Amino acid sequence: MTGETYPVHRLIRFVVDPEGRVIPDVAAKLPGRGGWLLAEGKIVEMAIKKKILVRFGHRVIAHAVNNAQAKNSQEDEKTVIRVADTLPELVVKLLRQRCLDYLGFANRAGLVVSGFEKVRARLRSGKCRVLITAEDAAADGRRKICTGLGNILDNLRMIDMFTREQLGQALGLSNAVHVALGSGGITESFMAEFSRYESVILR
Repeated sequence: MTGETYPVHRLIRFVVDPEGRVIPDVAAKLPGRGGWLLAEGKIVEMAIKKKILVRFGHRVIAHAVNNAQAKNSQEDEKTVIRVADTLPELVVKLLRQRCLDYLGFANRAGLVVSGFEKVRARLRSGKCRVLITAEDAAADGRRKICTGLGNILDNLRMIDMFTREQLGQALGLSNAVHVALGSGGITESFMAEFSRYESVILR
């Protein structure tokens, strides 16, 4: 839509399912011919409003027919392409879950600590790449955990876009308010996924 080229980690793939529904493929693994949009909320909404995803769906069906990939070409030519009004919300939900999945991977890899004292100790050691504070935590929670740490915070990525329940489910904890991630490949993968999620949320 923008006429520019972007790296894959800034894009969202869409495919057409057998019922003619355009669905997001945030992991870029679903079969079939895909179309890509820049991972920004306003771009996804514009693609729905201007019927860009509908036109994409018709091109996918036509491609399948022309290449004899459909079981019944006559039926496929009549396929109604459907783009749900709730597609932006589904994109947000899937991207958020992908972030939380990677947070779980990082936890299993030993890159995550949680709890006020453990996180503060990790911050003090300078071995923290990302600080996550639950968005529904106490208003002064981050200030307290960061008090007296000086310029250590200058090199941190701070995130407050997940709830305590979401963080707890991802980490297998009953209550997760403060979470620190150390450096590592999985942490960088988490950050790449979070950048897409953030771009979609912050319209």
